[in-house]
Amino acid sequence: MLIDVAGSASDEQLTAALEGALRDGLTSENHLHHRINELRSSGRYGLPRLVKLLEHREITGGTQSWLEREYLRLLRVAGLPRPSAQVVLGRRRDILIRVDFHFPDTPVVVEVLGYRWHRTTAQMSIDAERVTRLALDGKVVVQFTYAHITKDPAYVLATTAEALRR
Repeated sequence: MLIDVAGSASDEQLTAALEGALRDGLTSENHLHHRINELRSSGRYGLPRLVKLLEHREITGGTQSWLEREYLRLLRVAGLPRPSAQVVLGRRRDILIRVDFHFPDTPVVVEVLGYRWHRTTAQMSIDAERVTRLALDGKVVVQFTYAHITKDPAYVLATTAEALRR
C-alpha cells in the first residue's frame, strides 16, 4: 500500500510507486486523497510526503487541483450547474484576480482553499485583498476549505445552491 510505503521509501521509490499505481489503475488520486483525509490524525509519518507528491503532480501537470476537481464532481453528482474554472475577474492592485470558479451570468464566485496555498500570513493577506476587491466589484464570493469539501459535502452543495438562488 502506498500509504505504508510512504513512511520508509526514498523520494525516488515513492514517486515511482505512486506513478506506477496510478498508471496501472491500482489506485486513483481521488481514493488516495480520501484515505489520506481519513488517516491524517493517525500519526502516519509518510502522509505529508504522499500529499506533497500528489500536489507536485497537480502543479507540474497543469491541471486543476484535486480539491477543485472534487468540488466539480460534487456539483455534477448533485445536478448543479458547472461553473467556469480559472477565470480572470478583475485586478488586485496591478495583479490579475483569477478565481477558482465563476458561475456564468451570475455574480457567484467559489474559491476552494487547500492548505498549501492559503496558510501563510502573506497568502492570507492576498486572499483577503482578492475577496474584498471581488466584493466591491459586486461578486458574491463563497469559500470552501478542504475539510468542507471532504467532510461536509452537504454543506458545500447547500451553500452553493443558496448562492446561485440569490
